[in-house]
Amino acid sequence: MSTPTQNRPTAPSEGPGAPVLVLVGPPGAGKTSVGERLAARLGVPVTDTDAVLAEQARRSVAELFIDVGEERFREFESAVVADAFARPGVLVLGSGAVEGATALLERYREQGGTVVFLDVSLSAGMPRVGLNAPRTVTLGSPRAQFSSMAQQRRPLYAGHATAVIDTSGLGIDEVVDRVGAVVS
Repeated sequence: MSTPTQNRPTAPSEGPGAPVLVLVGPPGAGKTSVGERLAARLGVPVTDTDAVLAEQARRSVAELFIDVGEERFREFESAVVADAFARPGVLVLGSGAVEGATALLERYREQGGTVVFLDVSLSAGMPRVGLNAPRTVTLGSPRAQFSSMAQQRRPLYAGHATAVIDTSGLGIDEVVDRVGAVVS
């Protein structure tokens, strides 16, 4: 039997600091949960850009977004994302980060990197996000914002993806298995 490190995929040619996989998708698709479980399975670290942002700001992503506004938030997010592309392991991009990470994602893919778009339907994603979840998607009308953001960003997610996995009717372990098959 192999150990997790023997099964670890190799990073793109940029070097040992590059992620072995990047997960993108809308809120509620399971990026964080899948990223954490897959990283543990592969024996590599995970970097979740939303978690890094929250840690650096010493407040939730939603609070930071509200406190500084979207433009300044995206500036902070861009710096975190740029740093994250230099880290090894599994990279989980916040749902809106893909808008400012186009050049990074293109270069990563050109170097042989794997980008998996975890998709989710509105009906499956909303309960996962929860109406009281501390995420920016819950500002205003959650359904309308979720739907609008998903539709606006879906072409970006799909355009950068080397694989698309619809997580709507799947359990977390099923999604991890499917993503794992893409990177092995």
